[in-house]
Amino acid sequence: MKRAWIVAAGILAALLVLAGPAKSFFTDVALSQNNEISSGKFDIAISRDGSRFYNDLKLFEFSNLKPGDERTLTFYIKNRGDTDVSRLTMVLHVSDLEDGSMSPAEKAVDNTTDVGELSEYLIVKELKVYLGDDSWEIEWTKDKSLKELNGKEIGLLKEPLKEDEVLKVTMTVEFSKKAGNECQTDKVVVDMKLNAEQ
Repeated sequence: MKRAWIVAAGILAALLVLAGPAKSFFTDVALSQNNEISSGKFDIAISRDGSRFYNDLKLFEFSNLKPGDERTLTFYIKNRGDTDVSRLTMVLHVSDLEDGSMSPAEKAVDNTTDVGELSEYLIVKELKVYLGDDSWEIEWTKDKSLKELNGKEIGLLKEPLKEDEVLKVTMTVEFSKKAGNECQTDKVVVDMKLNAEQ
């Protein structure tokens, strides 16, 4: 009997040892919900006068030009995002068209009756960029025709364009005095694409 009592006491002690930690085991839970990661806003827009900015806007229309005439296009680019723009390029997509019926003087010299030649005679005299009190010229475009600049990337920045900063761009174009009758009634359509990078 003593032996049974010792075995029973041992089993009971073992059960108490095993059951004891299970009843005194603490638990707890910590939660972290609705955590977010978001990107900054990256947005540029253009304006004719610097007052209202748009994502898509016709900036200019010059008509009735004669050889020797100059016109200056002025437009503004604003960083409407909260991320600095470190690289900003302008690409001109130039299309030459005949605009209406040809004059007798043009018919005598124009061998391309379906395509105009005007972009070859529209020469960039100056492309200048202004940021605050600083300004700089894009020298390599000087004396290039719109035809030569067609599809080329023109870098506009030399320092980052910060949030809410506005870049002013002026481009003076001359209708070359060398243009002849082949340019009469021609038209150039210029699509301008501005590409911004962080």
